[in-house]
Amino acid sequence: MIRVAMVEDEEEIAHFHSLFLKKVEGFTLVAQARTFEEGLQQVKEQKPDLLLLDVYIGDRNGLDILKQVRLEERNVDVILITSANDAYTVQTGYRFGVIDYLVKPFTFARFKEALDRYRFMKQETEQPSFAQQEIDNFLQRNETNQVVEKVHMPKGITEVTATRILEALDDTKWQTAAELEERTTISHVSLRKYLRYFLEQGFIEKDLVYLTHGRPYNRYRMLEAGKVFRLKS
Repeated sequence: MIRVAMVEDEEEIAHFHSLFLKKVEGFTLVAQARTFEEGLQQVKEQKPDLLLLDVYIGDRNGLDILKQVRLEERNVDVILITSANDAYTVQTGYRFGVIDYLVKPFTFARFKEALDRYRFMKQETEQPSFAQQEIDNFLQRNETNQVVEKVHMPKGITEVTATRILEALDDTKWQTAAELEERTTISHVSLRKYLRYFLEQGFIEKDLVYLTHGRPYNRYRMLEAGKVFRLKS
């Protein structure tokens, strides 16, 4: 089991990320910190394999935690999970050896991809020695993975309208397209397009309801990934 620590100062975001983590097999959350000092302390005490690190931690910079654990030569890998996508932060993360970089908001699929890739990398590097070709392959693949990814809006989908529809959705009750159309005042055709996009991204789930008489209909409900997107939009 891969031991994970998380430093995230926003409680709701930390909750969503911990739910994401529970859905990925082979990982367990052993420490969770909301302050800079607590984050450093948890890394020292719990000795996690992987650190999910935010950059904006109150008035402190999470990159200083990254620099400190490297200075102390602590055996921990780091994935930056942050809304910071400026050149300095990206370059500093790369130079101090982060294994992945996720820009909020991101989908569960992207989060899982980062963890699956890390698990594979960890398994690959546990052998006692390496041939030159194995080292080359590993380093080249690792450099390819140093990519900043965000939820990209396809043509015809805007963040403003997406957020408007997600704000009308709920995670505790199902809603039909007709109900959403009435609440958002967005046309039926446009609403259907956004609902398809949300389903593809894993933001919502769909349920088909069968009736005794008449045609069945679809209803929709918010998922955790949709909450994360809505919160950070």
